[in-house]
Amino acid sequence: MAEKILIVDDQALMLRMIGLPLEQEGFTVVTAMTGAQALQQIQADRPDLVILDLVLPDTSGIEVCHRIRQTPTLVDLPLIILSGQTDLSAKIQGLEAGADEYVTKPVDPKEIVARVRGLLARTHRLRQTAADPSARQGRIITLIGVKGGVGTTTLTANLATSLALRRHRVVAVELRPYYGTLARHFKLSPTATLSTLAELAPSHINAANVSACLQPTPQGLHLLLGPQRLKDYREMQPEQVTALLTTLANQTDFVVVDLPHMPSTAGRAALRAAQTVLAVVEPEPSAVAAGQALVELLGAWSIPAQALKVVVVNRIQAALAQSPSEIERALGCGVLGTITAAPDQALSALTIGIPMVQSAPATLVASTLAEMADRIVALKPAGR
Repeated sequence: MAEKILIVDDQALMLRMIGLPLEQEGFTVVTAMTGAQALQQIQADRPDLVILDLVLPDTSGIEVCHRIRQTPTLVDLPLIILSGQTDLSAKIQGLEAGADEYVTKPVDPKEIVARVRGLLARTHRLRQTAADPSARQGRIITLIGVKGGVGTTTLTANLATSLALRRHRVVAVELRPYYGTLARHFKLSPTATLSTLAELAPSHINAANVSACLQPTPQGLHLLLGPQRLKDYREMQPEQVTALLTTLANQTDFVVVDLPHMPSTAGRAALRAAQTVLAVVEPEPSAVAAGQALVELLGAWSIPAQALKVVVVNRIQAALAQSPSEIERALGCGVLGTITAAPDQALSALTIGIPMVQSAPATLVASTLAEMADRIVALKPAGR
């Protein structure tokens, strides 16, 4: 049966321009010109995906988004906002209201078809995962840079945000004994941090005490942030780390852990608890050599080889960079994805406190990060 797409726009010409190429690709298209009609047709026709304009004659597209997401049976209905409003605040408002994607007009019909196919495929994978009882316990993903300054915390912020925007329950943990920078990616000033839990016995690191230290974000994820004051600097013990991650895994879909690159017993515990380990590397000789040393260390710590994936962050000219296949051969493990650094966009995101996957979703770096999040969801967790 053809998948059904509901297009909501008050302009008949736009309904035809968007609907015709979708029909030519085999989709069934239904339309609505007001918010009230859209909500009625969603209940009556049960579309597989909604394309929604923000400006409607009777209400705003934002209000329609809210109404859809407040309906329990529609929380995962794929929703694309297609709007002439190009300012950043409108995009953020749309995404925070529950849209999966925000596309600005004018748009090539081929792009709409590609986005519809991609979002439907992604939703199908997520629903299959949710239906699998073995996949319901939260997965622990631990990120570690092969050396300092490769962008591990920025990657953590964006991957965690991307997973949360897909309506997974996500906690990002900044597992470091010294000053934590993850708070700056969200413009937070936490009062409770990881150091609060470091003072507790493992038996007291339970759901209630952990929840009291979590910082919510507008993106829907929660953060357990590193220390913010010198007097709070302290290392967690391995038993505390194990208790913490076990507690979080029982409460969430994904626990994303940001580790310092320096080896420690706390880091070893976090790596051993993870189903997926992401080693962050730059495509240049010294970083790849550091990656080889990290792989050797992980082997000595009995981390399963199948748990390890590589994320390449490229800040150098393409002609000088080692290729993903060269890095795979050198490290003996697969590359999950390659991110081309975008320093201006990264700085802008840091300044406003909104990660790139949300503040600049149409950029190459944001789409690459979003695709990487989808690959993480699709990964089969390594056994222990």
